[in-house]
Amino acid sequence: MNTFRITAACVMLATVLSRPAPPAWGHAALVKSVPANGASLTKAPPVIRAWFNDELAVKGSTLKLFDPRQKQIAAGGVDTSVKTHDVMKIVPPHLASGTYVVRWHAISADDNNVEQGSFRFSVGAGALAPRPPAAGLPPLHLIAPANNPRLRNPVALIIETPGDISRLTLGGGMAGMSRMGPRVHLHVVVDNATFMPWAKQLTRVGSHRYRFELPSLSTGTHTIKVYWGDNTTHRPAGAVHTAHCTIVG
Repeated sequence: MNTFRITAACVMLATVLSRPAPPAWGHAALVKSVPANGASLTKAPPVIRAWFNDELAVKGSTLKLFDPRQKQIAAGGVDTSVKTHDVMKIVPPHLASGTYVVRWHAISADDNNVEQGSFRFSVGAGALAPRPPAAGLPPLHLIAPANNPRLRNPVALIIETPGDISRLTLGGGMAGMSRMGPRVHLHVVVDNATFMPWAKQLTRVGSHRYRFELPSLSTGTHTIKVYWGDNTTHRPAGAVHTAHCTIVG
């Protein structure tokens, strides 16, 4: 009797172990885009495409294009001519000079998980050089990370400004909005923590672009803000550029 029970238990265990493992559900993440995030183009793209690392649900997955005034001007979705259903596209109308934002809403085909984010590009020679947000301050853009990516530590920010970064960071002369106005420099805010980078903490990575590595972030979603801020009150002296990211293990 005991032998029978042991044999039966072994058979049951072997059956369980031989079963295939349950599928590992994936979350759709943006792999690349054309135009690339932060790209500056001399002429408008005929097609906008975004590639993902997972098969997308044709119904509900969208790609939307917004003009410099944040008005939606075009929309698209999954490119059904691609058999893997991991590409979305938009055929935009004529695009004048300016900066455009593409917002994506991706639904995984296997488990209906929803992820969303955005990327931006500019058209025209002057697209990345808008008028300063305040007197005496140069333009400032947050190029990376793109909105809502899933990242691992360390997270590096890429900012863009034609200004003299040595004067707009701690340790420099600190630019003034006017002769009598407040003195300002670069502020990076992650959730409720404010960082005021020194010039030596920024690495030049291209024309007017700089890299700043954040301290290790906890797992979960974080809000990142970049702006020129008052040296004393830390209040923004111009536009605030915001992105969100999720730190995975």
